[in-house]
Amino acid sequence: MTGHVATDPRLDFTSSLFLGLQHGSSSLPPWASLTTGVPPVLHEAPVAHRVAAAVAAAQGAPAGVVGRSALHALMDVMGMIPQRGDLVAIDAAAYSLAEWAALRAAANGAVVRRFPHHRPEGIVAEPGRRLFVLTDGWCPGCNRPAPLPDLRRLARDTGGELIVDDSLAFGVLGNKLRGEVFGDGSGTPGWCELDHPAIVWVASLAKAYGAPLAVTTGDASTIRRLAADGGNRVHSSPPSAADLGAASTALRDTSDNRARRTTLQGHVLRLRNRLRDIGLSVNGLPFPVVSIRLPGSDAQSWWSHLQSVGIRAVLQQSRCRRGVMLTVLVRADHSPADLDRLALALRGLAGRRGAA
Repeated sequence: MTGHVATDPRLDFTSSLFLGLQHGSSSLPPWASLTTGVPPVLHEAPVAHRVAAAVAAAQGAPAGVVGRSALHALMDVMGMIPQRGDLVAIDAAAYSLAEWAALRAAANGAVVRRFPHHRPEGIVAEPGRRLFVLTDGWCPGCNRPAPLPDLRRLARDTGGELIVDDSLAFGVLGNKLRGEVFGDGSGTPGWCELDHPAIVWVASLAKAYGAPLAVTTGDASTIRRLAADGGNRVHSSPPSAADLGAASTALRDTSDNRARRTTLQGHVLRLRNRLRDIGLSVNGLPFPVVSIRLPGSDAQSWWSHLQSVGIRAVLQQSRCRRGVMLTVLVRADHSPADLDRLALALRGLAGRRGAA
């Protein structure tokens, strides 16, 4: 998601730290050295193994491995798993990281093709080729999940796998209990009621969990190969001690995370209801990325007005829809008063448009 953001910091709806985790230095375990200076393929801090194991266990995945970022992890997955002659189908509206990572597969001799956004019927499997489907778990453009069950079935039928970049939804969506909208934060496969076989899952912890590193989960054999032979694990530094400390601390406090998700869910539903009451068209399903569909000129002028009254928002140009949307990113550490202030400002703008 790209956009133009305002500069007034008084009320910020531009940050994707959805759970409101900040990780001040005093809240993290101390470290003797910020970085080891050693590629993780040669030596990895024990806390990295604990972080990967915690994420894998929450998903019911056999194994996991830590990466420096989602880009590093996706590049390793796409450079190692699809082989010469395999078919890689990438969602046409996938985030740019997926496109860049697919170049690694193409360099190894895989055939890379795009399929229409969220339309599995646009994928044509070919006899004798394994199919690997690469998609974002959640699309911020239409605010909907990818059709993961259908995509996995297509890949699995050929001996291939579904590869999911779940960086946006990890920590927010997951396996649901009665009455939940978001779930346990373990990711979109669980939210779509999928188990883990034939899925290679990659996500950054930099959004909901506020820790700038990534985890890849999958079957034990694949994860062993990535841990031992992944290109970026040979050529890149590992996540810093601060990154790992933040991730470990965030993942450990499951009761606090659950409370934060409950608060976040309430905020999102409250704001969406307020916007509908105003008569505004809210995009897609409930998610912390709350977008209003407006004519392009209105989106720009509304954004400018919000900036002038001290409310930071985003002008979003999505990859799957035409036009521009006015978007706010809701966090658990926003207050009901923050949401009401935003809704009141938008009500005034809607009233002006109706009177015009």
